[in-house]
Amino acid sequence: MKNLMRATLILALLITNKNFSQEVEVDSILPVMLDEVIVSTPFGETADENVIKVTKVDLAKMSAVNTQTMKDVLGETPGLSFISTGPGIYKPNIRGLSSNRVVVFNQNIRYENQQWGDEHGIDIATGGVSSVELIKGPASILYGSDAIGGVLYFNPQQYLKYNGTKGDFSTFYNTNYSGFNSTIGVSTTIDEFSLIARASVVENGDYSGSQRPDNNDGAYESTGMESKDFQLALGYSKGNYSSDLRLNFNESILYVPHGDEEGHDDHDDGDHNDDDHSDDHDEDHDELEEHEEEESYQDIENFIVSWKNDVKFDNSALSVTVGFSQNLRKEFGHHDEEGHDDHDEDDYDGDHDDDHDDHDEHGEEAALDMTLRLTSLDWKYVNEKNDNIELAVGGNFIHQTNENHAEEILVPNATKNDMGLFMLSHFHFDSSNLMIGARADIRKIDAIGIEKIYSSMTASAGYKLDLGGSSIFRLNMASGYRAPNLSELFSDGEHHGTGRYEIGSDQLSVEKNFQTDISFETSNEKSSLLVDLFYNNINDYIFLNPTGTQTDEFMPIYEYAQSDATILGGEIAYSSETGIDWLSYYASMEYLRGKKKNDGWLPDIPPVTFKLNFDLDFSEKINYEIDILHKARQDKVATLENSTHSNFLVDISGQYELNTSYPGAKAQLFWKVENVFDKYYYDHLSRFKNYGFFDMGRNVSIGLKISY
Repeated sequence: MKNLMRATLILALLITNKNFSQEVEVDSILPVMLDEVIVSTPFGETADENVIKVTKVDLAKMSAVNTQTMKDVLGETPGLSFISTGPGIYKPNIRGLSSNRVVVFNQNIRYENQQWGDEHGIDIATGGVSSVELIKGPASILYGSDAIGGVLYFNPQQYLKYNGTKGDFSTFYNTNYSGFNSTIGVSTTIDEFSLIARASVVENGDYSGSQRPDNNDGAYESTGMESKDFQLALGYSKGNYSSDLRLNFNESILYVPHGDEEGHDDHDDGDHNDDDHSDDHDEDHDELEEHEEEESYQDIENFIVSWKNDVKFDNSALSVTVGFSQNLRKEFGHHDEEGHDDHDEDDYDGDHDDDHDDHDEHGEEAALDMTLRLTSLDWKYVNEKNDNIELAVGGNFIHQTNENHAEEILVPNATKNDMGLFMLSHFHFDSSNLMIGARADIRKIDAIGIEKIYSSMTASAGYKLDLGGSSIFRLNMASGYRAPNLSELFSDGEHHGTGRYEIGSDQLSVEKNFQTDISFETSNEKSSLLVDLFYNNINDYIFLNPTGTQTDEFMPIYEYAQSDATILGGEIAYSSETGIDWLSYYASMEYLRGKKKNDGWLPDIPPVTFKLNFDLDFSEKINYEIDILHKARQDKVATLENSTHSNFLVDISGQYELNTSYPGAKAQLFWKVENVFDKYYYDHLSRFKNYGFFDMGRNVSIGLKISY
């Protein structure tokens, strides 16, 4: 690997001395878009014009080497982090809130994939995504239950706006885990009709940690992944009507190490020496040896179809989107063969789809097999500006069903219905804007003979003041709500993916929160500054509480409980050109503090984080980046959550445009070295730290992108 790394770096340096005929388009280190319309809010305004602070990241303006995963795409966005279970499983964490507290939209509809599970990530391929919008803080007024932490809105690839055809192909190789990441797509428009087709494939082996104190630098077993993604879109636009039909199929196989193989309960040792970690689980290994050779993995299929229709009238517009999605989740290996009979569904052993009758290609029968289906209707009607007033009304209906097809049951067969209506008004003044809105929601859950009905009213108010020049002040206050999910209500069994026996309670109350955001941003031709502060008060925060007891198989027992909580903090970001023509930089700092009111810290709160990125444009033909990341020690942790030491990482990357003899074609070469100094460390939001698995060591990526 060292020889390959040297060869890659030498090749990169040699290429810099070549003469290239094309220019490299690099707009900024963090490609935040201020002048394009925001889709996640209803009034068709740009990020600058929006009263609600929305961050929009454009993938087309990023170096392709930084778009291999969604974690790469959004990793530099202040206020957003990811809880990871290795390189293939990650879920968004917005200001300390994740899972069912963050709403994700993909392919124009709500994305659901059993996100209550700690190791249930988002299986969204970067190929076919044009931009991502981030709302930090409660957005229940627009998105209903679960949006108390925020919203991630993935905008799909846009149709060509002119007659013609465009295509692209990119492929990357990563040395650390011998991984390939490739995507190919084509887009064409003929008069009123448009078509997009895209396929993406990812094949990653087991990753290696950095050189560790125990001199063991081998790969961690069962940490690889495979993914296939296919997308098809058909658009029609004529006059005042447009239609957007999207289909997306994604299959991912995600390997997961046995949770009990390394029971490291403390990372407070000064040098991360594995010998100092707790070995309390060693006595349990003998009883589980028969499972040690059994490979644990998740086989997940997501199918999405959506149809968005927009109609423009003289002074208003109507948008209606219908959608259907199906999430098939199978988990193999290291599960209780006897299952759990706590949920007595009448159709537990009933007929189901043929794809559940057969064994997986690995020759095993799934220990966990669930099907989640969603049918949705979203609509909004916007009255365009009239006497400086805009009005938006809208609503949504969601019907979900969950079915089990295997021995093990984590959540029961259930039906869930959501319905909500909102109204939002926008007042425009000479140098300021005011936005006020309200929403009503109701959720009904039927499971194992129990019917639960939750309802809530939410509201929001926002004020935006233009201070002159390019300075903006925002004040936003919003309430949100979240009904308990199926896992929190009905769990009663072993969850091997997390290494816990979890007990739910159907007496849990609705979570409600109220957040205040204060934001200030200013910019000129050469620099920009953003200061964003918030205070989030949460009533009846739901969390897993350790009981201090174990099952007969020595699995710790947790039960769901509630407590009021607060999260406060903020982000500061500054970018600037320098006196050196070819040098610019971007710096940001993030701070969060999350605490339960009855004492105790909240889990999964990122440490103080500092990022410094340098953009080196030695010419218009060549670009380099140097990325520096520092995370402070995090010792304000929840019960039985591991503290982590500070870490300091450096990445470097470059991109070049190559000569091509084909008119209209463009070829680009990319490379990146992550964790340049091969530091060993635990990321605080990595679940692998509980296994004693260090985060990834040095990794070299090299890739090629061709577009025409």
